[in-house]
This record gives sequence, C-alpha cells and structure tokens, in this order.
Amino acid sequence: MHMRLILLRHGKALERSEWDGADADRPLTKDGADQITRVCKALRDLIRADALWSSPWARARSTAELASSVWKLPLREVEWLAGEAMAADERIALLPTDADVVLVGHEPDLGLLAGALLGGTALQLKKAGVAILDGKPAPGEMRLIGLLTPKIVLELAQ
Repeated sequence: MHMRLILLRHGKALERSEWDGADADRPLTKDGADQITRVCKALRDLIRADALWSSPWARARSTAELASSVWKLPLREVEWLAGEAMAADERIALLPTDADVVLVGHEPDLGLLAGALLGGTALQLKKAGVAILDGKPAPGEMRLIGLLTPKIVLELAQ
C-alpha cells in the first residue's frame, strides 16, 4: 500500500463578486487556464500517476481537463473532491491503495487532506499550486516530496 499522491488546486477563477451563478459553476479565468497549462507543461516530466480525479465543480473540472490533456492521464470525476463538508479521514478512506493519482480540487479541503496524511497541520495550496506526497495512504503515513507554488514551478522551468 504505497502510493504517490499529487494534489493540484484549481487555477484562478472568476471572483465570487464577479459571478452571479452557483459557486460550483464559477469558471476559470483565461489567465487561470493559461497558468494551469504552463504549470502542467513545466511539471510534465515529474508527474508520475495512473489517473487524475477531479472535483465536478467547473473551475476544478476545467483545470483537470487541461492537466489530463498535458499529462496524458485518464480523468475521473469524484463528488467527494467538491468543496462539500467532509472530514479528511473520510476522504483518506476513499483514496486508492493500488494506484498513483492526481487529485484536483479546492482549498481548504486539499490542504486539510495533505495535513492529515502527513500527520501535521494543514498545508496551504495556492491556486494552480501542487503538493506531491509519497507513502501509505493513511493518517500520518505519507511524506511531503514537494509543495510548489505556480510561481516556483514556472521559475524552475525557465
């Protein structure tokens, strides 16, 4: 039961004040989509995964579609990655134990999940940020390989 888990926060989306529809339908901005594409291309050689799981919310789903295309990973939508109230331990129980996956979702959920897996406090992922964890998918049983902001990823790729 050893896995690599990559957490990818959705890209920049329209602000709530700029959007009249449901929060779940808030789309990525053009800059957000462009940044996600650049980040994914820069990380292409570092991403080792079997599948990509995404929140069904529009901004995460669009992020996941871009990442799936660049990283050539099958995409699956999973409801529990949406920003609904669910404890980190409940999310951990839903992780695969036989595959390396990329999870595309939202804050604070991804950061809380990472914190629980690492046995410490929550991480904070910036929009288009990435956390890479490795180990057994159980509370306190994973280690942090990297926590990367989009700015760092793009600077390293130059």
